[in-house]
Amino acid sequence: MKRTVALIMLPLLLTANLVSAATNAASYSQAQKAQTFISNQIKGVGLVDSYQEDNKTVSYVYDNALAAMACMSMGNYGLAQRILDALAKKVQKSEFGVPYESYNYNTGKAESYYVYAGNTAWMLQAFNIYQKSKSSKTYYSFQKKLADYIVSLQDSSDGGIKGTRNDTWKSTEHNLIAYAALKNFGKLNKQSSYSAKADKIMTFLTGSTIWDGERFNQGKNDTARVTDVQALGTLLLGSSYSSALTYAEKYLKLTDYYNSKSVIGFDFNSDLDTVWLEGNLQMALAFYKSGNTSTSKGDYYYDEAAKTIQSDGSVLLATSTGSASDWWTLQVWRAIASTSWLIMYYSKFSPLILY
Repeated sequence: MKRTVALIMLPLLLTANLVSAATNAASYSQAQKAQTFISNQIKGVGLVDSYQEDNKTVSYVYDNALAAMACMSMGNYGLAQRILDALAKKVQKSEFGVPYESYNYNTGKAESYYVYAGNTAWMLQAFNIYQKSKSSKTYYSFQKKLADYIVSLQDSSDGGIKGTRNDTWKSTEHNLIAYAALKNFGKLNKQSSYSAKADKIMTFLTGSTIWDGERFNQGKNDTARVTDVQALGTLLLGSSYSSALTYAEKYLKLTDYYNSKSVIGFDFNSDLDTVWLEGNLQMALAFYKSGNTSTSKGDYYYDEAAKTIQSDGSVLLATSTGSASDWWTLQVWRAIASTSWLIMYYSKFSPLILY
């Protein structure tokens, strides 16, 4: 009897293994093609074209940082270095010696003259990852300028990082990446003062003005419901904060349609008018890393986002046009950020990694 059961089970196990192998192979193929898309979108001075259907020559620093990290997660340091070199050496710098928010990718001249904490910190984290991975201080002087600018935005009263030098609002997302970037820069370069500044950011992030015991606010005392901080907060702080993922499923999840296919996922905010694919992939990675639900939910939301993969390997920004904020509308555009998060989900690499 036991032998009969074993013989029956063997084909089933072989089939399951073949299905798993096929899924893994498809994911690898998707990640490779997505990486080719990033390579093909490097233009002019060496920056990526952030969106393909916007008919603009605009490249956002955040998108470049993500693209570099995604390439490094696949071991493609040559491609990452092309982007990092452009950020460090080939673009117009602000009066603080750090880049602006966005650039014309052909000329390297600023398109937006804001100098935000967030894009500065994402950039610093990309350089930190390169330094750690390659045991190289090639970009050290630039990293220090970035770190010093972030520190200059710290509020001594609560430890939080302000959005800009002229800003009083403190973004949760900015502070999450600022913590990781400063903590890593301090550790990698044996400069404890930066680590100490980062520790104050952590106190701010885990305080009641940001974390209410169930989910993360969008900013200090800003209770707007948004997806990115739930995912990024869990990626940085770990499974003790994974109730934020459950919260996102309760309040920020919807079903939309793309090419007659249903796509289940997360909007950027709570108006639930589109699925924001970057958010889907952030949530997928957060679920995978949280360890509370095995990998099933991570794979599920990855697969939903993968329904929008284009023939060139890119992932869309959103399934349909939707509002994210007063200044940002989500569009059905091929996007560098979404494509980068797809790669990082495949490689199971968190850009908020701590060393």
